[in-house]
Amino acid sequence: MRRAFTLIELLVVIAIIAILAAILFPVFAQAKEAAKKTQDLSNMKQMGMGTMLYIADYDDTYGQAYYYKDDLGDTGGYVQWTSTHFPYIKNKQMFVSPGDPSRGLDPTNPACANIGDTTVNYTTPCDAQVPKISYTVNAALMPRKRRTPDPANVTSQTAVDQVANTILIASFSNTAACVNDTSQGQTTTTYKNKSHRPTNAYMTSLTGGKWAGDNTADATIPAVYAVTIDIAKEAWAFCKTGADSSSRVHLKYIQGDRFGKGSNYAYSDGHAKWATPEATLRPDNFQWGTSIYTMGSKPVLDQNGNNVR
Repeated sequence: MRRAFTLIELLVVIAIIAILAAILFPVFAQAKEAAKKTQDLSNMKQMGMGTMLYIADYDDTYGQAYYYKDDLGDTGGYVQWTSTHFPYIKNKQMFVSPGDPSRGLDPTNPACANIGDTTVNYTTPCDAQVPKISYTVNAALMPRKRRTPDPANVTSQTAVDQVANTILIASFSNTAACVNDTSQGQTTTTYKNKSHRPTNAYMTSLTGGKWAGDNTADATIPAVYAVTIDIAKEAWAFCKTGADSSSRVHLKYIQGDRFGKGSNYAYSDGHAKWATPEATLRPDNFQWGTSIYTMGSKPVLDQNGNNVR
């Protein structure tokens, strides 16, 4: 007489398998997320080291976030930092974060077949930048100098008073609307993504007001204020609604919680690490530039009117 499993025994085995699955699946998910975080950190380190090689060839000077090809306007296309730095990084995939659910933002115009193409073409303009990007740069180090008359200028590493504590590269927002401002039709014929834009953590008053860093008003203001975590959170929440967020601070361009409660950052000396948004915005340990080095080292003040440290 052959013996078989009873119904109760089968149910017990199934229950044990279900319990083990409930225990192990979250562990597998955490392991997968940890692997993505590690790969993203590696991307940051490679971009940071690529920037160090770039400045070594350019008299210790950081590059520009972007500029117009024709030095006039955007109709001829853009040249972005991923193009100028590409000879030192040489991997387009490195600019896409494994933790970015959108798999990177598109350029405003189609990406040039040759990433270093700076030729002006008004009929079929192309942008000299990678075709997909999950990262942006800090305008305190790499300016938003669109054209020659714009007041911002490149800066040297020696001008930065805390190179190991000043963010150079951050994660772009997972939400295209947070980057595009009024240009929110991601793949329409009218508007495309504004993924050439740098970010910054400054505001023009104690209560907010964006500091764009590309006009005379930004240059003539005597000092700026450090963005507070509350103002940053409001900007992130508002832009994710899809409404026009062009009046909000430009820190809305970043994804501060790509991995858990924080994101990876590359710093101006080339190293990279994970940090929470709150940690980067502390006025006694402000990591976005204690001065705006690309704007004559304009001072950055806290809510009490004191210089951030």
